[in-house]
Amino acid sequence: MHSKKSGFRRSLGTRLVWATLGFCVAFTLLAVAVRTYSAWKEAWTKMNADLRLVEQVYRQTLSKAIWELDREALLAHMNSAAQVNAVGRITLKIYSQTRSTDVIERVAPGWQPSTLAPVRRLDLVYTPFPGGEERVGELTLAGDERVLWARLRGEILNIVMAQLLQSLLLAGWIMLMFSRTVTVFIQQIARHLGQLTPDTMHQPLRLARNPQLQDELTLLESGVNQLQDKLVGYLARQHQYENELGEHRDHLADMVQARTAELEHLAQAQQLVLRLSNRLIHATHETFDACQRDCLVEVARRLGAHHVLWIVPVEGQAAFQCYAEWRSDQVDGDGHHVLALEGLTQVPARLAREELLFFFSPADMRQSLEPREAEIFLSLAVGANALALLRGDEEDYGILYFGKPVGQDDWPPEQRALLSMTVQMLLHSVRHNVQLTQISQTQNALRQANRQLEVLSRHDALTGLLNRRHFDEVKLDEYQRSLRSGQPLSLLICDIDYFKAYNDHYGHARGDQCLQAVALAMQTAITRVGDVLARIGGEEFVVLLPATSVAAAWAVAERVRLAVLDLQLPHAKSDRGPWVTISIGLAQLQPAVHADFDALFHAADQSLYRAKEIGRNTVVSSQLAFEPP
Repeated sequence: MHSKKSGFRRSLGTRLVWATLGFCVAFTLLAVAVRTYSAWKEAWTKMNADLRLVEQVYRQTLSKAIWELDREALLAHMNSAAQVNAVGRITLKIYSQTRSTDVIERVAPGWQPSTLAPVRRLDLVYTPFPGGEERVGELTLAGDERVLWARLRGEILNIVMAQLLQSLLLAGWIMLMFSRTVTVFIQQIARHLGQLTPDTMHQPLRLARNPQLQDELTLLESGVNQLQDKLVGYLARQHQYENELGEHRDHLADMVQARTAELEHLAQAQQLVLRLSNRLIHATHETFDACQRDCLVEVARRLGAHHVLWIVPVEGQAAFQCYAEWRSDQVDGDGHHVLALEGLTQVPARLAREELLFFFSPADMRQSLEPREAEIFLSLAVGANALALLRGDEEDYGILYFGKPVGQDDWPPEQRALLSMTVQMLLHSVRHNVQLTQISQTQNALRQANRQLEVLSRHDALTGLLNRRHFDEVKLDEYQRSLRSGQPLSLLICDIDYFKAYNDHYGHARGDQCLQAVALAMQTAITRVGDVLARIGGEEFVVLLPATSVAAAWAVAERVRLAVLDLQLPHAKSDRGPWVTISIGLAQLQPAVHADFDALFHAADQSLYRAKEIGRNTVVSSQLAFEPP
């Protein structure tokens, strides 16, 4: 029962009938609404006409009864008009000049005021003589809404019954036609498809209908038969493919196993190359060559080779030199023998085109290469062997040779891939080594330039003493240190006497020589570590003496003055004597007086001016009470 009910609910005919019924109901409701509105308008018009007729009938009689003051006749007419079925309420207003307006009203039993029923108002006018009209009252007639609805109910019932009957007949006719023309054949198609199996797939669908009909069902019948034909072909091919798949299944399993093993070997080779590349990347410049040879030996052992040779072109010569060699029967090759280029011409040309050459035996190599070139590599009893070219960016880094022991005469794909990856690894490593060399050389040159720049930035180019820039850095440090420690700090400012006259008389070249000699003498006289001697101007020098009292500073100043005087440099334009002399101003830091180093410098500079004023070639201290020993 559940299955039948479920099938009924899913029936296309049932859904069509319900859709038709739904449309009929909607159409019926719309038609009923339209016709009901029309019937209502018609009933309203008829009631309004009835009220108008009442007006016409009682207009003159009521006007006359009011004029003649015949109240009995007036009431009789009012009662008569109230008996009309369409009238719900009748109201009469009587106008009088001598008294207030009188209102007479008659209401039908059960009547209620309504906005739907028509209402008419009429002025009552009486003509007592020709040409004279008097407005004697106003008549109001209100229709009875109950009469409208009573008339409408019968009409609505007839409309609804007619529309429902029409809808039911239409739905039944559509269901009957759909069932006879569509549903029966769709059920036949469904039964046919439900009975299809691979064995009955060749039986075509035949609908029990007129074959001359060419419509959608005909197309559906043809489509089902075409689909069956395609499915028959598909099943035949599938059966064929299953047979072929069964035949190749075992072979495919062997191929998968072999490929899996090959991929595992290839993965191991990739891991090896990555590990070796990482080792080469982190190798220092000094150990790079040894690390590169170790990596090459490790690859050779993974390949099963017992002889590896790496030859590189000799710069400026038509020859190759052995860069690295390894044999399984010895630790290292000598690495010094040279191969003549004339004996190796075909191999570089072949490798330039193919990059990798694989041979499965010495005979195969001799057959592919010239015998004299093959003998260069076949120095040991070998089986399979290979050659590889190391060239990149138009740089030739040599040739690699791998030789396997006798009895190994193949190069599996994973070994070929490992050899190819090794070539790329060595190419990158050689380039990396070149870059390391260039970087190392650049760093050394940069360090040397930095040292020279440091010297130039802190020393005077002519005298070799510290310059003004370095003195400005040191003076602040010593000034702060003296304030913190409470140790004395003395400053000497030295100036060569009459140096401009010296330059004018002897020339600037002799003036430079004079400055160099004076600087050397001053540097010789100042021997204590920590004292600072600097050239801060043309012929002006300063000496900064940390932890030095005024007396000790005076002694240093005298030693410097005498060292310059002892040079006995001729000075024909000096008023002080025949030799070059210097004047020195001395000042010691007094925190209460000197707020900063510039104040201390100014005090020493003032002492220098006094030394020049009193005759030059002397030392003057800013502490006036001090008497030199």
